[in-house]
Amino acid sequence: MSDPLKLASEFPSADYASWRKLAEEALKGAPFEKKLVTNTLDGFSVQPIYTNDDQDDATRLIHEVLNATVEPRETVTGWDIRQLHTHPDPKATNAAILEDLENGATSITLRLDAAARAGREISSAEVGVDGIAIQCLADLDTALEDVYTNLATVGLDAGAAGVPAAALLAAHIANTDGADEAAPAFNIDPIGTLVSTGTLPCGAQHAVDHAASVAVELIDLFPLATAISVNGAPYYNAGATDGQELACLLASGVTYLRALTDTGMAVDQAAGAMVFNVAIGTDFFAGIAKLRALRMMWSRILSASGAEDATITINAVSAEMALTKVDPWVNMLRTTVTSFAAGLGGADSVTCLPYDHLIGLPDGFARRIARNTQLILQEESNVHRVIDPAGGSWFIENLTKELAKAAWSKFQSLESSGGILSALANGSLKTEIETVWNAREKRLSTRRDPLTGVSEFPNIAETKVTCERPDLEAIIADAKARQTKFDGTVGNSLNAMIEAARSGATIGHMFTDLYGTSAATCIGALPAHRLAERYEALRKRSDAHKAKTGFFPQVFLANLGKVAQHTARASFARNFFEAGGIEAITNNGFATADDVATAFGNSGAKIAIICGSDAQYADMVADVAKALKAKGASMVYLAGQPGDARSDYEAAGINEFVFVGADVLAICGTALDHLLGKQGEK
Repeated sequence: MSDPLKLASEFPSADYASWRKLAEEALKGAPFEKKLVTNTLDGFSVQPIYTNDDQDDATRLIHEVLNATVEPRETVTGWDIRQLHTHPDPKATNAAILEDLENGATSITLRLDAAARAGREISSAEVGVDGIAIQCLADLDTALEDVYTNLATVGLDAGAAGVPAAALLAAHIANTDGADEAAPAFNIDPIGTLVSTGTLPCGAQHAVDHAASVAVELIDLFPLATAISVNGAPYYNAGATDGQELACLLASGVTYLRALTDTGMAVDQAAGAMVFNVAIGTDFFAGIAKLRALRMMWSRILSASGAEDATITINAVSAEMALTKVDPWVNMLRTTVTSFAAGLGGADSVTCLPYDHLIGLPDGFARRIARNTQLILQEESNVHRVIDPAGGSWFIENLTKELAKAAWSKFQSLESSGGILSALANGSLKTEIETVWNAREKRLSTRRDPLTGVSEFPNIAETKVTCERPDLEAIIADAKARQTKFDGTVGNSLNAMIEAARSGATIGHMFTDLYGTSAATCIGALPAHRLAERYEALRKRSDAHKAKTGFFPQVFLANLGKVAQHTARASFARNFFEAGGIEAITNNGFATADDVATAFGNSGAKIAIICGSDAQYADMVADVAKALKAKGASMVYLAGQPGDARSDYEAAGINEFVFVGADVLAICGTALDHLLGKQGEK
């Protein structure tokens, strides 16, 4: 029986050639490749449209391969909603953890303070800085009181002290009911520590081998645990492309896999002992493709290694590089995108960072929004109900393939050059990532890559978000009261460290006994960057000036004619300068040069920007610029491309031009130097 309902049957069938012809007509002579094709930092191009003709054997296999890497039960339970905790007080952390777990979070990560991560004792000035003041088992017991570790995964972020911290957590869990059902994430990661800090307390290969030997003991005690973390976030947050982060993840993963199997561990068990930590940025489709590409490539590595199980454990986290300190409310949108992409890409757990993560300690509201972002994606949007929901999309399948090709090529290059540790030691990887970061900065400075609330639609008068400032002296006093004297020695095995922890040994004590007190490996660390950092530096100067004087640095908008004649360029100019923290004094426009100059003189501003139409510029710019200079304008800008009239405008007194594609950071930085002095408010 024929189908009586044929939608759009009266229209000719669509094809790429017809679409391309219409698109080129709409471009009116502008080059198709320049206007509609996106060239990625990974070196491949993204087309504006894909069809079934873009599928090949490789893309058709992706979905099939990825299906084999996902447990069907995950479509029922969904991914782990993981919450990061950094409050320095273990008691406050405990209250926050219980609140999170009671209201939707299913797992947690404890970030230890700077002192513990570096293996220093409680006498260090870094106690309570950038993490929880956990030094001994009593501190950890306080933080995890009433937390059922057999129901909620507890993860660690302990830096160079990953092994001693793992011993503390193992000792804590072993003392609880249902310890054999616990699935902690110990997250020992000497490679990631070396990348982000530049130091290790022993040789890099020795640190990897020691981590592997401890991991074997941890998995023996807790078969459901993951012991080793393969962390890509330090690379991505230093500016690396998605392909570079993937290559570093693969190279690090292979290094750990070799070390684990060298201990005698079976390859399947070794792979199961590892978790991949992946940073997800705000490029939604790239985030999905990155996780899909990782799952596919790691499956290939495991198959080549003789593993029978191709599954991979992935924790996806909102990339700090993408978050901002100014207009932090927009971070709620950014982390929604990162969480959504992570869920669609197949992450096993997702850490959605609170919107005020970069400003200070998140309060209950910020943590609640982070939790609810994922709860809505799961419970209302049902994102997790389908295995590989992006499968079959011609665009995403091709994006996954191209990203995997770029990453695999870089991975092979790393391996052929001696592996990830060699690339870190000789600085070649750092140089490559710095090159990419410089390219990112150029795109950011011209707003080719816009940042909402920062370089686009800035609100310099926004109410600042404030965060709790804990009493570190009281926290340290409480921590000292919890410690007991330990006079024993710490062995090199996990069981010996667990017994030492039970006897009162601190992380600092175990760290010193294991490694000594001097760093044995030192390299150039990858600096953590954020896309908004240079804009925020300008805004910081502006805010400091306002705090000192009561007003922002200002620019006067010399608007010409009626509102309809100047509003487009006046809005552009206001957005342009306020992105750099310079407040725009606006008005409804002026008919003559004298009127403009009089209003400028009354404004108290030192610099002005002329805004109007091209026709007005031809008639009025020379007179307006001269009148402004006569009224004391020390700098005069013009909104718009000057074209062939540049020399004439400059002769009339125009100092600089602002237009689409101009360097916002350079121009606003120069303007602030002019208004505040080069050293003013820096």
